[in-house]
Amino acid sequence: MKRKMLFAAAPAVLVLAATAACGGGSSDSGSASAGSATGALAAAGCPSTIAIQLSWYPEAEYGGMYNIIGANGDFDSGSGVYSGTVEGVKVEVKAGGPLTGNQQVTSQLYTADDSDTLNIGLLASDESIQNSAKQPTKAVMNYFDKDPQVLVFDPATYDFKSIADIGKTDAKVLYFEGSTYMDYLIGSGQIKQSQVDGSYSGGPDTFIADGGKDVQSGLITSEPYKYENEYAQWKKAIGSLLVYDSGYHNYASELAMVPDQITKYSSCLKAFVPLAQKATVDYMAGPTAITDKIDEMNKELNSTSQTDAGLDAAAVKMMADKKLITNDANGTLGNFDATRMQDMIDILQPIFAKQNKAIKDGLKPADLYTNEFVDPSIGLPQ
Repeated sequence: MKRKMLFAAAPAVLVLAATAACGGGSSDSGSASAGSATGALAAAGCPSTIAIQLSWYPEAEYGGMYNIIGANGDFDSGSGVYSGTVEGVKVEVKAGGPLTGNQQVTSQLYTADDSDTLNIGLLASDESIQNSAKQPTKAVMNYFDKDPQVLVFDPATYDFKSIADIGKTDAKVLYFEGSTYMDYLIGSGQIKQSQVDGSYSGGPDTFIADGGKDVQSGLITSEPYKYENEYAQWKKAIGSLLVYDSGYHNYASELAMVPDQITKYSSCLKAFVPLAQKATVDYMAGPTAITDKIDEMNKELNSTSQTDAGLDAAAVKMMADKKLITNDANGTLGNFDATRMQDMIDILQPIFAKQNKAIKDGLKPADLYTNEFVDPSIGLPQ
């Protein structure tokens, strides 16, 4: 996930995932489905390439996207692109972050070559709302339902039960300058302006040097494991509070596109989105082959965000336990909720107005997503 972002098997779902999702071997390096005569994506009118742009280095949180290709794809360590042939078309999963100059995914969608490529970006709903006036995007599937963003703290120093409890103290809150969720926390009175320090750069040094007296930004899929298992000067548990539980119900990773590409490739999306749903279901049921591949990619990249089996397993478990990837009330993976999206518009409009970032006039949830391509029969086992 940006800023670095299990289930009991129901046999029918897993059979569907194993046969129709591309997980576990749908690249051209040994997959029957990739070389099949049907070529379902090609037959559905997909262009020669489907490119999925991520916002960070490869990590377990993105496993469902890598699993569209499966564990036998090809990796270009120079570009950070993992690719394979899936149902007759080339699928690319493109790492981001430092590899793309830390550009927003939205801006990359608007500069991508779309001559014979369906460009999809994994971005958050707050980013989509922020750019709705000048660079609008529309999502076709909800991948990460809950944002893994947390504030972490030392439970031996504080007994916080909610983020609002942090605001009742004078604890310094370390975070990345420009994070919109912090504007929400301050504006809603849960954190005091006097507490925040936007100089956080991603490491544990300040938190550890201050002996756990600070509160720090992090991801629930990463920081709890790293503090307890990797940071030699700490090596004990930390507490964590999801920003989602404060009322900031951000969709953390949605499959979004420039709107006119949705019209252009509508028939393709009717085939591709269910495939992405199934690949995600399959990944959550058996992530190891993909997470092993993710670890290999990070080693080849020599990235500053190295992963390993312990961190991967902890991340996937947290994704399941905290329902970061989850079904809606009808048992479907991938749908958006109009009321929730409207709430995010209402929260963010005054924040962005104060920052002189005008959003689209009269912005509505329907401008930001469509559920038309999501297959209602596909979901995680219950």
